[in-house]
Amino acid sequence: MGYCHYCKQDKKLIKAHIIPRNFYLDYVNEHFVLVNADTGKITQKQSGSYDKDILCADCDGKILKKFDDEGYRILLGDITKYLINRSGTNSIYYLEKEEFNYEYIRKFFISIIWRASISKLDEYLYIDLGPYEEKALEILKDEKTYSNLFKVLIFKAPSNRDYNKLVYIAKAKWGNCTTYVISMAGYFINVIVNIKKLNPNLCKLYKNLFLNEDKLCIIESEQVYLSQINGITNKMSKMWEKGFRPPKLKY
Repeated sequence: MGYCHYCKQDKKLIKAHIIPRNFYLDYVNEHFVLVNADTGKITQKQSGSYDKDILCADCDGKILKKFDDEGYRILLGDITKYLINRSGTNSIYYLEKEEFNYEYIRKFFISIIWRASISKLDEYLYIDLGPYEEKALEILKDEKTYSNLFKVLIFKAPSNRDYNKLVYIAKAKWGNCTTYVISMAGYFINVIVNIKKLNPNLCKLYKNLFLNEDKLCIIESEQVYLSQINGITNKMSKMWEKGFRPPKLKY
């Protein structure tokens, strides 16, 4: 028994994945390795990262699962049928409002950030929504909409790249805004906490690409992929400079 952070009741809790397991590419055959960037500690997790102290079976498996399922359908389905433009190494995928459930897909991304924020796992200690944590829950429960909060930009890495299996959530500053980057299954999803604080030039540049009720755009970009990987390799280089060396892994 424990406290469920969604229904706020004492109930039997389950192993709830922060990022749904299907977004760990080839999770059946792969051994996923968790690296703590501060301590260098390595943990192997066959089925991805989960927390057994945050959600009950009903809230995770019946309510949040509806949002997860829409995420599966859009991101892990045949995305190529929505391709509308290709230019060099960049592509745009576009869904009309009849082709996706805006409420569910928005809540899918918010739910991942919210789950990470309430989790006490080491890998999510830097993910803290603070006063926005309760607002995220209000959105998930249909109590409020907060249209200026949790704006979403969806980027896709080119297919079959080496780093597409990386799974993480990172906190960053983007255009003076607190932003969370969700990396999973070859996607980089930017969730901007409060759009009112975003640099006006960036807001204007991406105005037509933010997820909204009328359209869903996915930007496939070699440049964004390389930028993300550059950030990761720089972090790893700093760890190596401090003497970090990964141990031999057991398979």
